[in-house]
Amino acid sequence: MANGHGGRRDNSGRKKTETTTEKWNGPQFPEGKNVRPLDFWLAIMRDDNAPLNVRMRAAQEATPYVHGKPSSKEPDQRELGDIEGAGDSWSHDLNPGANQKGLH
Repeated sequence: MANGHGGRRDNSGRKKTETTTEKWNGPQFPEGKNVRPLDFWLAIMRDDNAPLNVRMRAAQEATPYVHGKPSSKEPDQRELGDIEGAGDSWSHDLNPGANQKGLH
């Protein structure tokens, strides 16, 4: 252009994304080993060579195996401590001095 407007300019436009030549082949497990779903997802999540979007998906998939949904409390459901005889057979193992202090 005669007046210097328009046309191609250096460093303008959308930046090109980096491409890697190294391909990630997934987590490596010993041959013939049975792998539980949780172990599979955790291996991907903890693999530093895995792409971030794959690691994030692995974290989402592993969540139900690690963090269970809280159950809804029924109206007639009592707390464990309110149930007669709850913990009597093993309380002494947890706190051997409880009987001496008059707690039982």
